[in-house]
Amino acid sequence: MRRWVTTGVLTAVRPLVWLMVAVPVFAGSSVPSGARPAAGGGTARSIPSESAQPVPSAFQEVTAAFTATPTTGSLGVAVEASRATFSTTEVIEFNAVLFEPGLAGTTANLQLFVFDPRGRLVAGGFFSNGVTAPSDRTGFFIQLGPGSVPVGRLKWLMVIFDAFGNAFVTPFQALEVQ
Repeated sequence: MRRWVTTGVLTAVRPLVWLMVAVPVFAGSSVPSGARPAAGGGTARSIPSESAQPVPSAFQEVTAAFTATPTTGSLGVAVEASRATFSTTEVIEFNAVLFEPGLAGTTANLQLFVFDPRGRLVAGGFFSNGVTAPSDRTGFFIQLGPGSVPVGRLKWLMVIFDAFGNAFVTPFQALEVQ
């Protein structure tokens, strides 16, 4: 059973990696998305032209990830609104918190993928390019409208590409849509 699950996940991840590398070049901002500053801050750094990599050499993990009802305000307000169960008539906000030095004032590209329990992509390839990071501690989010995600117990992940060529990936997160 474990071998079957591993094979299924690897089968789902291969096209995901291709999508993460190839599609952002062609994709525009198609879903509501943005960024919230978290507590603290940092100094901005300039982006040397030779530091940007067209293909990420390694994936780094995001600090935190959660789903919530859409909110306005700080990251703390979004965390307070977090939950894992939604109805098909609700807007779902997918959040990823990133504490990375040098993000303030740069832009990031966000990608969201939703999988069924077998590891098949059921919704996704939701892309948002050019999201401005307000600080080095930023909560990025993508909102999906009612009916955008199928009913069931699902898993999702978000990928954040920063302006320096780094790719940050959330661990799989549970989501239940009723």
